[in-house]
Order: sequence, then C-alpha cells, then structure tokens
Amino acid sequence: MATDRSPTALDLIRRRDGLTLGIELPLDNDWSPEGEARRKADGRPFGVPDLSAYPDLVTQVDRSGFAAIWMRDVPVFDPLNFGDAGSVYDPFVNLGFLAGLTRNVALGTAAIVLPLRNPVMLAKAVASADRLAAGRLILGVASGDRPVEYPLLGIECRGVIPLAHGLFPIKPRQAVV
Repeated sequence: MATDRSPTALDLIRRRDGLTLGIELPLDNDWSPEGEARRKADGRPFGVPDLSAYPDLVTQVDRSGFAAIWMRDVPVFDPLNFGDAGSVYDPFVNLGFLAGLTRNVALGTAAIVLPLRNPVMLAKAVASADRLAAGRLILGVASGDRPVEYPLLGIECRGVIPLAHGLFPIKPRQAVV
C-alpha cells in the first residue's frame, strides 16, 4: 500500500533492513590522565568539550552512514553525585549548529528534562531547531534524574515525575510523529 506522506526524522533512524547506529555528543571528553592534562593545558573546565574538532567530526559522521546525532540535556555539572558532565552547552543551540553541518542524519535530544523547561520556550526552541534541521529533529523527553538541578531553577523536585508523565499522555512504545 503506497503512502503519500513525507519522510520524517524517525524514518532516518528506523530501517526495515536492520539496525541503525547513532552517536551521542560530546565525543571528546577524555578523562584519562593524558586527556585531563590536555584539557587543563587548553584552559577548559571539566566537562567542557573542545568544539574546534566538531565541524570535521560531525561532517564525517554525516557522510559515514550513521543514522543520528544525539545531545543530552544536563543543565549543571554535579560532581558529587554524577561523574559525567553530560553536555554543558544548551542542546538546542548545539543542534542548530549541527543542523548547518549535516544533511543526512537525524538530530535528537537524549533527552530534554521536561520539568526544567518552560513549555512555551521549549516549544519555540524545538520548532527553531527542527526548522534549521529541515525536519530532522527528534525530541526525546525525560523527567530528569539529577535532584541538584531543581532547586537551582526554583522547582520543587517532589512530584516531578508524575507531573512530567501528565504533560504528554503517551503510552509506552508509542511513537509520536
């Protein structure tokens, strides 16, 4: 049965003939003693990626058959409870940058912490990034797992997961297109 629908970002990561692979940025966090020495010599704080290699790296990924590039939403680095810094750059700004460097891969969030975002500003950021990416954006969402972030943003942490679940009445395994 033929369909007249346009391809979606999900079509980029869903293939009938097998598995697809993506990458999650940042890729340059090298926490080995040598990597830490380079980071310190560059004057970069812990967890801050070196974006100078991103244009070459991302265009190579785009040409190499990967299905997607993913960004995490980690507002602050919590060294006491989480050993990784995640991504200290805003995922939507970063995805807008990546959209200009890529043509083939889906660009996704893994995942945006819904309770930490104003819904109107989130919708604006998503629409902007999706437009820059020519419809290749996939929005992954989550309730969050770093309690230190909530009070920094003036949000009561208790009850956040039920609140996040109520924002999107989606059943498990249901794709939103």
